[in-house]
Amino acid sequence: MKIYLTSFFLFIGMIIFSQELSISGKAVDSQNTPLDIADVTLSIKDSIIRNELTREDGSFTFSDLPQGTYTLQIKQIGVVLYSQDIDLTNDLDLGNIKAIQEKEIQSVVVTGQKKLFERKVDRLVFNVENSIAASGGDAVEALKVTPGIIVDNDKISMIGKSGMSVMVNDRLVQLSEDDLINYLKSIPSDNIKSIEVITAPPAQYEAEGNSGIVNIVLKKAKSNSWNGILNTGYNQGVYGTGNVGGSFNYNKDKLTISLSGNYSNGEKKLTDGSETLYPSQKWDSKSNGKSYTNMLSARGLIDYQITKKWNMGIQYVASYNKPGSSSINRITLSDYTTGAVDSTLITKTHSNAERRLNSVGWFSTIALDTLGRALDIKFDYFNYNNDRNNSFGTNTFNKGQELIENSYYSVANSGGLNINNYSAQIDMKHPLKFINLSYGGKLTFTQTNGDTNYFDTTGGTPLIDLSKSNVFDYTENIQALYVSGNKKFGEKLEMQLGLRLESTQTEGVSQTTGQNTKHNYLEIFPTFHMSYSANDKNKYSLSYNKRISRPDFNSVNPFRFYSGQYYYMEGNPFLKPAISHNLELSYMYKDYLQTGVFFSIEKDNFAQVTFLNDEDHIKEVKRLNYFDSYDIGIGQAYSYNKLGWWQNYNMLVVFYAYSRSQIYPVTPKSMDIFNGRIYTSNTFILNKSKTLSLGFVLSYMPPARSGDLVENGSKTQMDAFFRMMFLDKKLQISLHGNNLFKEYDFNNKGVRNGIEVANKGFYDTRYFRIALSYKFGNSNLKTKQTEESNKDERNRAN
Repeated sequence: MKIYLTSFFLFIGMIIFSQELSISGKAVDSQNTPLDIADVTLSIKDSIIRNELTREDGSFTFSDLPQGTYTLQIKQIGVVLYSQDIDLTNDLDLGNIKAIQEKEIQSVVVTGQKKLFERKVDRLVFNVENSIAASGGDAVEALKVTPGIIVDNDKISMIGKSGMSVMVNDRLVQLSEDDLINYLKSIPSDNIKSIEVITAPPAQYEAEGNSGIVNIVLKKAKSNSWNGILNTGYNQGVYGTGNVGGSFNYNKDKLTISLSGNYSNGEKKLTDGSETLYPSQKWDSKSNGKSYTNMLSARGLIDYQITKKWNMGIQYVASYNKPGSSSINRITLSDYTTGAVDSTLITKTHSNAERRLNSVGWFSTIALDTLGRALDIKFDYFNYNNDRNNSFGTNTFNKGQELIENSYYSVANSGGLNINNYSAQIDMKHPLKFINLSYGGKLTFTQTNGDTNYFDTTGGTPLIDLSKSNVFDYTENIQALYVSGNKKFGEKLEMQLGLRLESTQTEGVSQTTGQNTKHNYLEIFPTFHMSYSANDKNKYSLSYNKRISRPDFNSVNPFRFYSGQYYYMEGNPFLKPAISHNLELSYMYKDYLQTGVFFSIEKDNFAQVTFLNDEDHIKEVKRLNYFDSYDIGIGQAYSYNKLGWWQNYNMLVVFYAYSRSQIYPVTPKSMDIFNGRIYTSNTFILNKSKTLSLGFVLSYMPPARSGDLVENGSKTQMDAFFRMMFLDKKLQISLHGNNLFKEYDFNNKGVRNGIEVANKGFYDTRYFRIALSYKFGNSNLKTKQTEESNKDERNRAN
């Protein structure tokens, strides 16, 4: 335990960053008298992008500006009183500007160290491009050192949140969990500008997604340049997995082209077990096997600037994945008192799937005037197919380990899922003199067709069992409207208030049974954000939002998918969406000490519930709305980088959670817990040219109960890395060690129907990785992406 406490009390920090910048100043005459109602314009290449009138004290502010070169002018009665070129790389306060007469263009270069973290009114921004710890890796490695984000063995979560969505440039990545990780690993961290942690998403974001959003902001394209990255890597655990990929970006005049792709292939060791304590006997299950990865993903984007105020483009995303697994499961049935073995079941299982995703989106952005009004229009379509097969055969042996005659039982399952989604979205930015407004709407139409076939193959000839087969059609339509307003009160206080309205209609039809299930509901989702800067050292923020978590399309399909003689999973067409309310108060001191207090209520949470009984010993896994949860916690983060050769980030989270069951006595009536997490990330620079670095990430979670009414064991995770750069930092070689202590991927126990069950599993997450990447062309090139309008629907297609 000392090592964890020592890591926590190191707590010394890393700061350098800034993302959306600002220009401010105060126009005065030769006598230093404020010039009110003077016309202040900001332009790029003679095209005005912002315009406002000075306030009574002569002040003005242009915020949310990207880096670049601007021309600032101050006019009165059409006469230019002041003009200046600005190369903006950091927030700039021009102070008092004597606007007397037209001057020759001046040139000012503003430099300074960027902050690593920045608190905005509705999000925390982590500037990846200024992080030594995140450089040279991929998006998953960058997320590992992002405040408030947890990455454990390729599973991503957010501190204090039960759910999380991942976006790339405001575009939700609509992939299954495994496909999402593979996609993020194909994004070099050198292509990432910043990562935004949005714990309370504002109204312009879809209300789908239970609580949090991580938005990965990629670097924008630089004019008249091209650039590429090639990368490859190999993971060696018990078995090996390799990948190769690359990206290419081109910008010429008004045309931008961006291409990327990644291919991965390999195997992982699967080891898991469970112990079920039925009243009459104990069932001890142990499985060993392999999982197979074979995935290709690609992305292409074309963006064309038609005029100075109008650009449009098209993006295509594709993914093809053929995962599979094979395993041998041994279940030993024994007597409690004597421990004598009664019988043994040995099952061989093989499964494979073929997943195909094709997504195309068209987008258009039009600047309507010089005051900042802009119109965004998007049309998107995606198609997702998932064809899967699962077969198993079981032999039963007596207590003398002799095969019982005619005990062999085998089954083949096959199923398919096809999803078509169409969506259209319109967003309007409408700044007014007293408030900055944004509003818009979205229409989504989704059609899902699924089927499951059950074949008894015991006799060698497949015989279909229609009672265990099903054809299911599901339709979901959503209409949404939103409005959001942002207002600054002087230089210290900023408030943002939003309202989103979503109407949902669903219909599920089982062609096999004739069952028809319809749901219609209308929900209003308010959001509120407030930030207050007492001074340069102390910043406070408060946020509230309401969110909805809809069941994914597989969860509402009432099929039974068998993976063993005594085990099947079943969907539920009567699932309701879960609603959450989230409140958060945060404080930042000097940009290196961060404190957050969070509170959330989630109603009608749905998850898988395992039903156990002592009669036929079949484990039925069903999806139900079965618990409400209440969480309150506090998080403390501290960063340090003042030594130059050491970049350090630390975090401690402590929280209390209470869950109340709706299906007692199937589960415990309630469960309350105190839990926490301690985390430290350290990167050490080994030479002056910063081409050699090493580091480690260490985290610890004590034993605790979780919101879904199960108890989890403690977990200590340690990862380490070593990076080398050559050829003017164009070639990078890195070595990684993951889960060095070989902790279980899951280790829990619970009670269902009064029957205790314990589960453990390890899926080859302790591995060593070697990775190479090479940059060519213009190393300063930055990439560009756009937002899709069907982002949350595709995320639920897995």
